[in-house]
Amino acid sequence: MDEQNPEESVQEWITRARRARELVDRVDLDEVTGHDPQAVEKLAKVTEALGELSEGRNVEYIPGVDEDEAPEMDAEQLRRSEMMTALSDAGLADRLGRVFMHGDTNEMIVIDLIPHRDGLPEFEVCLAPDHSPAEGAHGIFISERGVFAALIPEPVTRHKWRILRSRPFDDFAEMLDTVTRFMNAH
Repeated sequence: MDEQNPEESVQEWITRARRARELVDRVDLDEVTGHDPQAVEKLAKVTEALGELSEGRNVEYIPGVDEDEAPEMDAEQLRRSEMMTALSDAGLADRLGRVFMHGDTNEMIVIDLIPHRDGLPEFEVCLAPDHSPAEGAHGIFISERGVFAALIPEPVTRHKWRILRSRPFDDFAEMLDTVTRFMNAH
């Protein structure tokens, strides 16, 4: 028990005890005694997890015990996952979350290095193009409704983002076509 804060330590053990009970409840002992291979495997995982819990370690999600299948994604999560897959399959994964910074360095930087998002509409993903039409940061942004290119001139701390062009899309193929056009536009 933690001598410094015994109340916290007791709460941790109660949490582990609840987790142990939850894990035991997930095992169907009738199936185990019937030698069902999946039930026996689940029992082995639970037994191992109970050992870890008794040693004071936390046991989070256990595949095949906590859920028989992977967690389901809602429609929005599924759409976003498909969008990210489409962008990665198009060879753009290394550009995700980045913008092109034109100036002394001429390099792709993480968008979070830009001190603000003033002037940018809501977006889900940004990608760095190969260039910027002016000194500052240039990015291609994807929202639910479309693709837009935006620029923030130097010094970025004194200016707002400006939308240079935008185009709606109906599917991921059209989205990728627009992203490619915007990336190659000069």
